[in-house]
Amino acid sequence: MKIGLQLYNFRKELKADFQGTLREIAKLGIDGVEFAGDYGNMQPQELADFLAEIKLECAGTMFPAATLQEPENICYEYARVLKSPALTFSMMCNFTELHAEKSQMIKTAVKNANANGCDFSYHNHWDEFLCKINGEFAMEYMIREIDEPTLLLEPDVCWVTRGGHSPIQFLQDHASAIKQVHLKDIKIPSEYNTLTELGNGVIDLKGSIAAAKKTACQWLIYEQDLTELTPMESARISLKWLKDNL
Repeated sequence: MKIGLQLYNFRKELKADFQGTLREIAKLGIDGVEFAGDYGNMQPQELADFLAEIKLECAGTMFPAATLQEPENICYEYARVLKSPALTFSMMCNFTELHAEKSQMIKTAVKNANANGCDFSYHNHWDEFLCKINGEFAMEYMIREIDEPTLLLEPDVCWVTRGGHSPIQFLQDHASAIKQVHLKDIKIPSEYNTLTELGNGVIDLKGSIAAAKKTACQWLIYEQDLTELTPMESARISLKWLKDNL
């Protein structure tokens, strides 16, 4: 499996200096980066050439959910040209009330991606594992409701844990549908502001990595939404831990 970094970690730095920040990230010794909706105002081929220059691969392409409802949107060109393992979006809402609408959005994204020669993966937060639909947790209910065999999943092991579920079990249950896994750590799962560097929290990261190795996973992607350090300092700590425990 390859090691990736989710660029949401560096969202402020990328807005200030997109190419300069990516050049610094490339020095971390990772295989690739997952884009979080910011493509630096670069056209797909221009960005692909730049990644090749700094020796980084594309570990994923994230876009707003509404964007992937448009079959001709340039997002699909980005995914193709960057050789993204999947286009991805996530949603936060009351899935008990809105599951039918949200499932249809995911279903449309799957079809549009496939028609454009790409894959789509859905990235979870924690509400999917807290909300229930007819007595069943929303994540599992919606997977069946969507009923698309090419739907991929991008589990975030921290958010699965925050939702009260086992990320290891989820990885095992959906092994063939997983190309990317988000690794995130937290000290107190119910308290968002306790996000921390990999290995400093309570998430069973070692167990999750071992489980991911038995799936179709291609990318382990480090993500840290909040940090008391600089994003670069946190990335160095987390990536060292990940390389030491891979």
